[in-house]
Amino acid sequence: MAKNKPKKSLASLRGSAEEKLERYTCRTLGYAFNTYDHLGEVDTPISPGDVLMANLLSLKLSAAEVIPLFADGDGPAQQLRKALDNALVKLRDADNLESYADVSELERAVESLAAANRAALEVTGWTAITVSKVLHRRRPHIVPLIDSRVYDFYGTRSPGEVRTCLNEDIRTNVDWLTDLAGTTVTPDGRALSLLRLADILIWTPAQS
Repeated sequence: MAKNKPKKSLASLRGSAEEKLERYTCRTLGYAFNTYDHLGEVDTPISPGDVLMANLLSLKLSAAEVIPLFADGDGPAQQLRKALDNALVKLRDADNLESYADVSELERAVESLAAANRAALEVTGWTAITVSKVLHRRRPHIVPLIDSRVYDFYGTRSPGEVRTCLNEDIRTNVDWLTDLAGTTVTPDGRALSLLRLADILIWTPAQS
């Protein structure tokens, strides 16, 4: 069995953090910030458009992965849509991910997210990565973005472990992350969440 890779820390990215954020948020370099990072309607259920917006973060969802969620019935795809909607409701007023000092308290707060991840296992073309990229845009303060770079950064393939690592890492580095996040607003004028900033720093390649 392959061993997990050693996890890294956001502290290792501090020297390049400002430059990474400037590049990712630049309107001319082709990154997704100026399209994906529009919150949309806060209280509406998941829509086909919400799902397709996840393609802006390098997913390749097609009609086969989207249409079944919104069809009549009570199969796995429709159950997944209900789980996504439930997560939106439950996480609407959750505290920021980094505010939880106790990991068990965090996991209780995001049980609806974990349930959506479990529901995704029953639907072809869906994973915890897909769920994260659909839900993060609507709940950027509490739903971590997950992809291979984030998994590799923290040396795990477990969504729960990613949440724990991000919680601890952001809390440890909260002062400088807060200062850096304060230099940028989203395209629709909101404060940049520390969770979104962490993903930008992890995901954006360093300049050679």
